[in-house]
Amino acid sequence: MTRLSFVLTLIVLMVGCEQTEQSQWYRGNLHTHTFWSDGDDFPEQVTKWYVDNGYDFLAISDHNTIADSERWLTIPKWNARYPIFEKYLTESPEGWVEWEGYDDSVRVRLKTYEEYSGRFERPGQFVMMRAEEVSDRYGNKPIHVNATNLMEYIEPQGGESVVEVMQNNVNAILSQGERLQRRVMPHINHPNYIWAIRADELAQVDGERFFEVYNGHPAVFNYGDSLRYGTEKLWDVVNTIRLRDGRPLMFGLGTDDSHHYHEEAPNRANVGRGWVMVQSRDLEAETILEAMDNGAFYASSGVSLSEVTFDGYTYRIGVEAEEGVTYAIEFLGTNADHDPAPVAITDPESGELITYRYSDDVGRLLQRTTGTQASFQVTEDYLFVRARVTSDRVMINLVVEGEVETAWAQPVIAGQAVMSGQ
Repeated sequence: MTRLSFVLTLIVLMVGCEQTEQSQWYRGNLHTHTFWSDGDDFPEQVTKWYVDNGYDFLAISDHNTIADSERWLTIPKWNARYPIFEKYLTESPEGWVEWEGYDDSVRVRLKTYEEYSGRFERPGQFVMMRAEEVSDRYGNKPIHVNATNLMEYIEPQGGESVVEVMQNNVNAILSQGERLQRRVMPHINHPNYIWAIRADELAQVDGERFFEVYNGHPAVFNYGDSLRYGTEKLWDVVNTIRLRDGRPLMFGLGTDDSHHYHEEAPNRANVGRGWVMVQSRDLEAETILEAMDNGAFYASSGVSLSEVTFDGYTYRIGVEAEEGVTYAIEFLGTNADHDPAPVAITDPESGELITYRYSDDVGRLLQRTTGTQASFQVTEDYLFVRARVTSDRVMINLVVEGEVETAWAQPVIAGQAVMSGQ
């Protein structure tokens, strides 16, 4: 993994950079599930996978729990979970597993967050963040908001619309951080899961800076369908609307949303599909989240970047190339004078609004370079510009046929330096 020095600053309508401490790239996943909700393994076994596979930080975000209570899991001996228990028992330190055996089943106590995180955390080597997937809904639409670096459980807040449900939950997460004087991070999960969240709805949420542009779960429709946008185009629409309305940019995350650890298949929510690479001065929860809030990270499903810098004018991308792999670096954005002009798409039978379509000039391709280095001059002619790097290598554990390894760098605005390095 390449380690870079960089200058991190946020300068509004100004030019220039200020030198900061030396920083490094850190790899992490912020969306993970275990037996505490609907995952299919113990949190220690899940965490061990991430440690063993070179991750630097992890947030286990089970649905509507922060794993702080006493909970016992009953596993019948005929159940598919029983061999998982046997493996857990065998691979754990002596005396670690608390369990009771019966003729036809076992009862196992699930370790709390404090217990399992304490087993794996090492200063400067691996850090965990307490998290919760606040799982709410509006009607039949699932509205899920991840809350990272929490201290206390957050009850789903509800609301009278999709936007209100998102806003209420984001507010609750941010309020906890303010009350406890702790940096917390909400992010909107998988907007295309059961087509729950439209771009115009996501664009309206105040206080939210993050959503999942790539989620490794097979049911989240990252690439959209014939009527609805994939998450990349949705991202461009969201930022076009947000900037027009005076809101800040929204950044894109890559996550596993892992649930299934014992069968690798396109229809299973496996580990190792999506992650973030964060450029931070140290491996601490607060500084990792601070760096992300400043846009000093990229999302990936397999491509590693050696340079992601923006000094307010020149956006530079470098690829950490692998032998035999070809890369395309693309810059995309929306013109500053463009009117998105949405068109409603309705169900032909019920007349119900399905989504909105926007001009192809929203998030249009501005430049494409084949190779491992590229740069783009960002001027005030553009509302924003972002970068995407695609390889010609198909993902090892893909969800959609032909899915290739990709990296997504964050959108930038002319005159607002975000990252500089090397």
